[in-house]
Formats: sequence, structure tokens, C-alpha cells
Amino acid sequence: MLENNKIIFELEEKIKELEEKLQMETMVKKSEVILNKELSERIEKQELHIETLLKINEEYSNKISKLRVYTKHLLFDKR
Repeated sequence: MLENNKIIFELEEKIKELEEKLQMETMVKKSEVILNKELSERIEKQELHIETLLKINEEYSNKISKLRVYTKHLLFDKR
């Protein structure tokens, strides 16, 4: 009878240990899901920034090139 109680106690301890381990793993998984969501949002935001900066850069490059051509014509026309 004592042997049975010992086995039952060991099994209950093992079950408790496994339940705690499962709970920890579940918490880690939830944390990873949240982190992945935040990282995805951050990446999306950075991609939007890059896209916007490229448009701004293109716009100013066009303006600068037109002004360069204009100033070159002004310089050459005065000669």
C-alpha cells in the first residue's frame, strides 16, 4: 500500500511539473505571438517610411535637375 501511495505521489508530482511546463510554454508562445505582431507592424511602418522618402527624394531630384539645367542655360546665355 505504501508503495502504491509513493507511485501515486510521484505521478501527481510529474503531472504537476508537466502542467507547469505547459503553462510556461504557453506563456512563451503568447509572448512570441505578441512580439511577432509588434515586429510586423514596425517593419510595415519602416517600409512606409522608405516608400515616402523615396517619393520625396524623387520629387526633389527632379526639381534640382530642372534648376541645374536652368542655371546652366542662364550661364551659357550670358556668354
